[in-house]
Amino acid sequence: MKKLAWSACILACTLTFAGCAVPKKPLIERPAPSAVTKQPPVASPIVQDLPTEVPQSEPLIIEGPLPGEIVEKNIEEEFPSLQYIDARIAEYGRKLERWKAIDGKGAGQPGKEPDPAEMVSCFRKLQNVMQGYDEMRGRVMQAWQMPSAGRTDGLSIVELQKSDIEFMESSCARLLTDPGDQSVDDSSQREDGDDLAELETLIDRYSASREYQEVAKVWQKMPPTQLGRVNFRTKIHYGNALIHLNQQAKAAEMYQQVVDQMSVSDDQATDLVSLRKVLADLYMASGNTKAAAIQYHKISEDYQNIGRIEEWSKLQLSALDRAAEAGPEMREYSTLLRNYLGFVPEEDGYKVLWQAEKFLEQYPYSPVSSNVEAIKENVKTAADKWFDGFMSGVDKLSDEKKFKEAQEKLETIPANILGPDKQLVVKSKNDELLMGAAVDQETDRIAQIQDLQNQWNRGMLLAGEEKFEEAIAVFAGLLDSEYSAKAQEKIKELSLAAAQADRKKAANLFVRFTKTTDLESRKKLLLESRKVLKDILVKYPNVDIGPKVISNIERVEQEMVAIDPAMLILADQEDSQTAGPDGADRIFAPPVANAAEQQPEELIPRNQ
Repeated sequence: MKKLAWSACILACTLTFAGCAVPKKPLIERPAPSAVTKQPPVASPIVQDLPTEVPQSEPLIIEGPLPGEIVEKNIEEEFPSLQYIDARIAEYGRKLERWKAIDGKGAGQPGKEPDPAEMVSCFRKLQNVMQGYDEMRGRVMQAWQMPSAGRTDGLSIVELQKSDIEFMESSCARLLTDPGDQSVDDSSQREDGDDLAELETLIDRYSASREYQEVAKVWQKMPPTQLGRVNFRTKIHYGNALIHLNQQAKAAEMYQQVVDQMSVSDDQATDLVSLRKVLADLYMASGNTKAAAIQYHKISEDYQNIGRIEEWSKLQLSALDRAAEAGPEMREYSTLLRNYLGFVPEEDGYKVLWQAEKFLEQYPYSPVSSNVEAIKENVKTAADKWFDGFMSGVDKLSDEKKFKEAQEKLETIPANILGPDKQLVVKSKNDELLMGAAVDQETDRIAQIQDLQNQWNRGMLLAGEEKFEEAIAVFAGLLDSEYSAKAQEKIKELSLAAAQADRKKAANLFVRFTKTTDLESRKKLLLESRKVLKDILVKYPNVDIGPKVISNIERVEQEMVAIDPAMLILADQEDSQTAGPDGADRIFAPPVANAAEQQPEELIPRNQ
């Protein structure tokens, strides 16, 4: 109803402001607005900066679009048809109703309980896709009403179609398939339509990623009863795939179908110029003069481009008239034209350019020399654009210091699609990357050495301040570096110094014990001295004074037993609770005969 109301308003405005009748159906259904008028990218070369007038003695250079080029270059290619969007919204609406039914009954399939987590996940995915198509429809409608307001985000459409495909291929799609659909007569037709929409989406996706074999495979899955409903865009994608698969005859049949469908219409012409005229008139009738002016200018440009295409066609007809007598010339031109139609810069590079140059050398006075010149210029422009973009990608990786990735990217260019000048550019860039990588590695090495030296200096400073534990920790961080040997030697040296300092501290505590008469103070000093000595064995187990430390511990323990035999037992229990040496160490320790002879000179003999 909204659509009819809008049509009525526009028609009334047209009669009021323009004073003349507009076509009976100003708003027409667009099965695929972008596909109706678009030709395959490989068949749409554009000649730029070529002279429009040349002396009669020189071949005529055709400007602008060649056969197969789009008349309109500004219309949004990424616009999907409203018919397609509405079909997807309707399909997901049915799946939403099926989800509600399953959720209400508590069973998805006979004899099976639905997984709650799966139900929630499917609902979120379904809602995201459905909302995406709703938003896309609003943007498409807005763009048709106000072209200057902006265009649809092509990337978001690709992502939405990807999400659509992932959903339809997931377990959610199977879960939300109504088993009763198989037995309903009219629903079988609807299923074919649903399959058609899914297959068209797949073809769009594979065509965008240039997976032409996959495009052909998906086309084979088209329901025969639905081939008449396939939109123009999908057919053109399939035709393009056939061109790249070197099946020109089949591609010609597909393009013939598209041309025939566009040429025959009971209501209104479906060519872009006619559609644009209706659109421009509607803008003018509604008072949107700025938008109308844009469309009228584009119509003028379209007719100029059509004139250039006419010149191309005349030269082609002239060549066909001589086809019987031309022999090798026409065969080589046909091969050139076939390669040009399937030209992909990333795969062909400058090969088609060389082929065109060779043809012009062999047949400088050929009636199609102007067309070959146009092919040559278009291919060169496209190849240069690809090559410059490719090298820019390499430069970007180089700027990010990703030299290895840049070299790997550079190695992906086949040498046989580049001329000597471009190969020299590639070689020069590769040498530059090698040099950059070497400089970067050397810079990193110097920076690393400087950092290691700074760590060494910091460790030495801590050692000078007798902060042995901190210094040892710093030098331990250098063990896996070029300073490994030096750091290991320094750790050994500092461990001995630290152990000697702690042993001296234990000796001072023992001396204080010998000079104290208070029993509790004597116990405390013995316990502290013993703990310091035992910590030496834990923190510095490999020091040379280890045996002396063990002897000192035994000497202290003798004094502890003399004061209170239970004192040593309690101390061992406390040690075991703090993950220190346990009682088993003492049980298996060898007996010490003359402990007094083994004690260090720092420890004073116990009182008699």
